[in-house]
Parts: sequence; structure tokens; C-alpha cells
Amino acid sequence: MKFAEKPTQSAEYLRQAIPLMVKYKIPPNPLNYALWYTYVSKRAPKLNVEIEKALDTYGTCPTLICEKMFREHLIKDEIGGADQFQTKVVGLVNELHKKAGIASQCASEYQDVLEKSLDELRNEHSAISKEKIIETLSENTNSISQSNMEFQKQISAAQTQIDQLKSELQSIRHDPRVDPVTKLFNRQVFDSEIEQLVQLPADTLACVSIFELDNFQDFNETYGQQMGDKIILFIANLLNNQCKTPSMAVRFAGTRFAMILFGSDIIQGAEISESMRKKVESIRLRQKDSNAITNSLTVSFGVTQMREEDTSESLTNRTLKALNKAKDTGRNKIVIG
Repeated sequence: MKFAEKPTQSAEYLRQAIPLMVKYKIPPNPLNYALWYTYVSKRAPKLNVEIEKALDTYGTCPTLICEKMFREHLIKDEIGGADQFQTKVVGLVNELHKKAGIASQCASEYQDVLEKSLDELRNEHSAISKEKIIETLSENTNSISQSNMEFQKQISAAQTQIDQLKSELQSIRHDPRVDPVTKLFNRQVFDSEIEQLVQLPADTLACVSIFELDNFQDFNETYGQQMGDKIILFIANLLNNQCKTPSMAVRFAGTRFAMILFGSDIIQGAEISESMRKKVESIRLRQKDSNAITNSLTVSFGVTQMREEDTSESLTNRTLKALNKAKDTGRNKIVIG
């Protein structure tokens, strides 16, 4: 999205935006400034509807929702630039392909001249003098040499551009808040969201659910590391589908995952967790040795609802304590903390 206001108008929008950010406890960072600047300017009606819906639901605008709206309404066009990088790389490759065709044609023509010149040199009755033949060879040798040098320069220049584009593309796509394997948010984001969650109004409904794959080391020994990696990705996909916006799916650590369930009380949080537990339990696996179909994958859950007196530490620790109790009392169950 482009901003083209005059300085006086920009100042007025900021004057309106900052008190709103203070009122709704919006962290003062560049992303939120841009979001609320756009909100008060009313240039993006759909954005305003989403912000107002979030305010009605939570009394603020949670970080995850802010980032989602920022991406969808303010920098959607810029995100498309990643695909443009790929298009540029393809264009460079196509251009090199054409240049290679030209270089190949030059080489082929030089080969013809070389063969004809050699034939003339071997022909004692040739009407063309040896000096003229050598002159022609020399001219064509210089020509093919120049052509090859130009092509080599083009290859080097293209490689430099491709390396630069790859570096830029990797920089855009890499997000330190995202687990590189599962593509879920990581523990850093979890801690940040919990910290903001406990600062919301006292009547805010939210649950935290943390679960862990049971006996995963034994699972890897039975089915192999490769299958274990596939299961981690499968669980991540299940979790992502289970957590609908504005709720958040997180890879907490290793084989532990978490859900931050905005707008859910403890009953709803337990129901969502139970749905996830049943889906994992229903997975059928084939043993690599006997080829038998078995069900040996389960998960244990700790679930808790945010309380008025909670700090980020107490909320997280209470959930982990419930998870540990679920594991210590038989696994494949949900314990409410």
C-alpha cells in the first residue's frame, strides 16, 4: 500500500492513531503504527472492519492478528515480490539459453570454416593462396574467441545476479519466529504472545494447551527416524488445521506443541484438545519389520484457562504442570490445570 499524504495530513493521522494505540494497549512498534495510521485514514475499509471486530472480541488487537492484518492489507503486494524473484531467475536462464544457442551456432560455423580451410591447404591445386586461407582462419579464430569471451562474461554476470536474487529471496522467506521444519511459530512467539495475553482485560477468555508425543524415542526405534520426521510434520499439519485464526499453533520444543486458544474457556479448550488427541490416536502405522498395521502413537495434554492474576510464567508453568501430570498418570489423556 502506498502513502501519499501531505505532511500536515500525515501528522493529523498520527495524532489520531497514537491515542487509540494507547487506549487499546497496542505495542508502539513500526508495524502497529502503520496499521493504525491506515485505520484512522480509512483508506482500507476491510482492514477497519477486522480491527473493530478484534477490539469487540478482545478489547485490544492481539499481536498475531495485527501481523496477519498487516500482511493482508498493507504489504500483500510486496510479499508477491518473492514470486517475482523466481520469475527473474527463470528469465535469466532463458536469456542464457538463447545466448548459448548463438555461441553454439558460431562454433558450428567456425568448424565449417576450419574443415574447408584444411581441405584447401591439403589441395595442391587450390585456387586460393595459403596466405589467404591462413588469413581467413585467423579472422574466424578471433571471431569465435571473442564470441566465447562474451558468452563467458554473460554467464558470470548471470550467476552473480542469480546468487544475489537467491540471497534476497532467502532473506525474505526466512523468519526467525518460525520453526524451519514444521513452519509453525516457535517458542519465542509463544512466550511473546503469552506475555501480551496476560495483560489483556480481566474478562478476556483464553486457554493454553500444550501437548507432547508419548514415547517418541521408542516410536523412532520401531519405525525409524525417517518415519518419525514424517510424523512430526503430520502432527504440525493437524495442529495447524485445528487452530483457526485468531488461535495460534506453536512448536513449543522438540516433540512438544502448543495451542493458544483466544476466545475459548476451559471447556472449549479441553474439547479442542480432545479432538486433536483423537485424531492422533486414530493414526494407523505399518511396522517396518512385520508389516503389521498398528496404532502406537498417542499424545498427552495439559490445558488451562487464563486467570485474572496470571503472569506469563504462572500461565505457562500451570499448563506444563498439567502436561507432566498427564504423562505421569498413564499418558494419552488430557489433564486440566
